[in-house]
Amino acid sequence: MNTFSMKRVALFLFAGVLSLTVLQTAAAQDAKHTVDVKVQSINDIIAPGDVTIDISPSNGDFTGTATTSDGYDVTSNAPGGKKVQVKVTNENNVAELNSLKILSAGTSAPGDASANDVTLVGDDAPSGTQDLTTGFTGVDVDDLSVEFEATVSPDFDPTGNNAEVTVKYTLTGTGGGN
Repeated sequence: MNTFSMKRVALFLFAGVLSLTVLQTAAAQDAKHTVDVKVQSINDIIAPGDVTIDISPSNGDFTGTATTSDGYDVTSNAPGGKKVQVKVTNENNVAELNSLKILSAGTSAPGDASANDVTLVGDDAPSGTQDLTTGFTGVDVDDLSVEFEATVSPDFDPTGNNAEVTVKYTLTGTGGGN
């Protein structure tokens, strides 16, 4: 073999080794890893701000309504559904208060839920906790309105103490458990 052929063979072998090295380097750059996303459970409700119902009797109508200016907030990612429940926890000077209700027409519900009419004080007010909303899942909403309606008797003393009711809001499971 002459020198020229030997150089050609050496050059060919060098090119082959270089090609294998480049292919191995490219294959070595292929790597994988797993990204695991974990979401913490959250079930949070914030009650709306205080509301005052002013009643201006006219033609024998002693009823007034008011909607919260600062609504309630709900955040939940619990599977299986949640609902909002309400309960009266304190009544002060309500002897002449015929009824206090939450009206579904002016009350917002989270997600695809709907609001229910709820009687908080009055002859037809059940004792204990009542469902304000139907079930919902996966929500993060703020400033949901609540509309209240109060009816008083004509002998309610306008110069005396106002009637006050404290309402507790609870976020609970649709099956009744938390």
